[in-house]
Amino acid sequence: MKRFLIFVLLGPLLGFLVFWLRDLAAGKVFGGFMGILVGLPFVYLFGLPIVLVMWAEDWFLSDKIALGMKVATSACVGYLASVVMLLLTSALHIALPQILSFGLVGAIPAAACSWLAGRN
Repeated sequence: MKRFLIFVLLGPLLGFLVFWLRDLAAGKVFGGFMGILVGLPFVYLFGLPIVLVMWAEDWFLSDKIALGMKVATSACVGYLASVVMLLLTSALHIALPQILSFGLVGAIPAAACSWLAGRN
């Protein structure tokens, strides 16, 4: 239950923080503080399916491999899940560098949540 709560509650928020920092580094901040408040409900709308995939993978491997390898595999699964979600939900043509950098939005929260869930 602890693992599930860590992924579901913390994962989308960390993903939003990484997304916001990614856009900030690219110079694309939309709406300021109000944009952040309006974007928070969408964090869970689009982030929850990704987080559930990351949680299932982490839960399945929790007793099969060491913590370091589990964190690495969770990061890879989070990266792929976020890129797939982006490609499935976007109607626009997106450049390859943007797609590849968007994978970090899933990889970093997946690694952090996997590490938090696995430590004693």
